Order: sequence, then structure tokens, then C-alpha cells
Amino acid sequence: MIKVVLTAICLFLAPPAMAQSVSDFAQANARADAQLKHRHAETSKYADAWAAFNNAQHLDERDGCYFKAEGELTQILEIDAAGEVVGYYTDRDNGRSQCWRATYLGLMFPKPPYAPYWHKLVMH
Repeated sequence: MIKVVLTAICLFLAPPAMAQSVSDFAQANARADAQLKHRHAETSKYADAWAAFNNAQHLDERDGCYFKAEGELTQILEIDAAGEVVGYYTDRDNGRSQCWRATYLGLMFPKPPYAPYWHKLVMH
């Protein structure tokens, strides 16, 4: 009986730990902008490592997301201490954003210098 109760408690507490830490794009965008302003040297170095990994895996191309809608799209990825994308925010909800959400959420990137790390991408 104790094992059942402990398992239930662990399952109840686990989902909030993996949930996004902000509720919308505006909050994520503010955090990404603040991060860049205050930690520019760290963010620049990690952005290079992130881009190298992303390009080597062809992540932004593999699901054909570019062709699912037109126009500019700003995406913000929330990356945890392990390098996992745990949050995905965009300024638009369309075929591109839904496609890239599926591509990026849960993906493991190199570990960031701190967490949460807010990675901003502007797609044209």
C-alpha cells in the first residue's frame, strides 16, 4: 500500500516539473530578450553550439516546416539544464509553428550554460 501511495505522489508531482515555466509568447520573449541583454557572452557561445547541432541534424528542414505557412515566425525554445526543449512559444499559430513545435519539443540539444535557457529563432 505504501508503494502505491508513493508512486501516486511521484506521478502527481512529476508533470509540473516538466511543464513550461511561462504561460505565453510575450513572457517567453521578455525572458529571451533579458537573457541576451544580461548574459550576451554566454548566450553567443551557446547559440553557436546550438546552431551547429541543429544544422548537423537538419532539424529545421527535416519535417518540411518551412512550406507549411508563409511569412516571418518568431519561435522561442525553453531549454532545461539537461539540454531538453521543455517549452515552445511562437508569435503565430499556423502550420509552420505547429510543425516546428512537434520537431523541437522534447528534443535534446547540448547542455546550455544555465537553465532555463531561452533560445530565440526568427524564421523567414
